[in-house]
Amino acid sequence: MRPVRVLLSLLLPSLIWGEAKVEQKVELGYFGTTGNSNVTSLTTAYRIDYRIDRDNRVKLKTDILYSTKSGKKSSERYRSQLDIYHYIDRDRYLYSQFSFLRNTFRGYNQQYNISPGLGHRFHTASGGRLDLLLGYLFRRNNYTKGGGENFNYLKGEVRYFYRFTKKNSFETKLSFIENIDERRDLESQWLSKLKLWIVDSFHFKLSFELKYDNLPPGNKRKIDTITKGSIVYTF
Repeated sequence: MRPVRVLLSLLLPSLIWGEAKVEQKVELGYFGTTGNSNVTSLTTAYRIDYRIDRDNRVKLKTDILYSTKSGKKSSERYRSQLDIYHYIDRDRYLYSQFSFLRNTFRGYNQQYNISPGLGHRFHTASGGRLDLLLGYLFRRNNYTKGGGENFNYLKGEVRYFYRFTKKNSFETKLSFIENIDERRDLESQWLSKLKLWIVDSFHFKLSFELKYDNLPPGNKRKIDTITKGSIVYTF
């Protein structure tokens, strides 16, 4: 996968910007209600996409979600994810994913994930793209109540992307993991996004995220949902 070049693209991006195609996005969203309930939510995100060459691509994204209810903090989440792709041919690729999560409201001080795998892309008759991914995931959980554990999972994911105009698009992703040693330990996540361009480099994004955890830490709820509306600047 030309590891030296990929490493340089992460640590010294200015060295490859002359030949790589680089796209960056900054996202900001706000939601608030008053009256019977006073709820304020703020989301912010940063994404960068390096198309190093025809065969190699690197994506980095990080986001923050912060909410208050009646003046008290009700949610706080920090996430980062690095994806590295190496294309074997036009539709088949290897991927490596590294991610970090901090969400004390869900019981996690830190969560680290490492996931290598294979992917295959199919092109639909309507012009959409369907990706099927299969891989392995190693996870380290450090809990807010103390202690930590290591886990080994099998991972599967389905992605669909459709561009219904030149700039406007819809995409959805459904992923699941199942513990190799404990079959009851499984999680799934569904994410859908609608992007509507406003003007020039700005677009509006509406997203819905649902996560199911069959064995959440500390007897937390099994299902979490987040609906967000945000403005995204691409450069």
